[in-house]
Amino acid sequence: MNNTITLTVPEENFLERIDLFLASSTETGISRSVIQRLIKEGNILVNGDKVRQNYKVKVDDEITITVPEPEAVELIPENIPLNIIYQDDHILVINKQPGLVVHFGPGNYESTLVNALLYHIDKLPSAGDPTRPGIVHRLDRDTTGLMVIAKTDEAYDHFVKEFSGRKIHKKYCAITIGKPDKDEDTIDKPLGRHKKYRHKMTIVEDGREAITDYSVMKIWHIRHTVYSMLDIKIHTGRTHQIRVHLSSMGNPVIGDRIYSKKWEKHRVPYLLLASTELGFTHPHTGETMLFKADLPEHMTEFINRIESITPDS
Repeated sequence: MNNTITLTVPEENFLERIDLFLASSTETGISRSVIQRLIKEGNILVNGDKVRQNYKVKVDDEITITVPEPEAVELIPENIPLNIIYQDDHILVINKQPGLVVHFGPGNYESTLVNALLYHIDKLPSAGDPTRPGIVHRLDRDTTGLMVIAKTDEAYDHFVKEFSGRKIHKKYCAITIGKPDKDEDTIDKPLGRHKKYRHKMTIVEDGREAITDYSVMKIWHIRHTVYSMLDIKIHTGRTHQIRVHLSSMGNPVIGDRIYSKKWEKHRVPYLLLASTELGFTHPHTGETMLFKADLPEHMTEFINRIESITPDS
């Protein structure tokens, strides 16, 4: 059985190469090399026609991706480095690197966090989705930072309840374009899938509840451009929640290919968004645990770069 993904090209991606557009737009984590192969095989059509991999997309192009389903999805351990912050017999806490997809999806059955976990961890829980052993939450591919992994069925069940009950402490740091109107505020706007651009989430009245707190930590005025560093706490964990909420205020995360029209000009390899704090109750001991992570290299490099420029007078 094949998986079919249909996307419509929005205005901000006009004349972008199709392989780059699709590699950054599909949450399944389909790599650029796999997309190029699918194009060659005729499994990616634009408005019903085959195209070359260097085709430049046009606004409202309808792209259909057909991903042949493998006969069987095999869980293969891969020696992918992991930054392990803490582990015991029940849990594992990592600082996920940017660019790493968390779990399998159509067209992407290797080089994920799951493959890495199978290599580094002797035994993972059998509870939950068998293709996502131990995974109790996720970060977007290009978002870096703290994640907790369940190593036992007991831990898995515990975290499923904790996340659904909104008992997990989650803080992020984002660097955005512009400055919010308020130094701190709560964004309470429901989210749902965009009706036209299916790879995007958007604010919709009948969407799922999404609540984000933010506070401004630092402001830079550089060459007539303003940048902000925001401290963010989320109370819900919707797909792209932080990215959509900040973009809705006119302050998109720098490097966001989906929700920022000017993402290319800043020359960053990944989103300037990181999960910096994660707190929870230990599933076995009941101990309250809190983990913190430094900003990733690509974020500190951006900060150093803009701070080396003479500020606006």
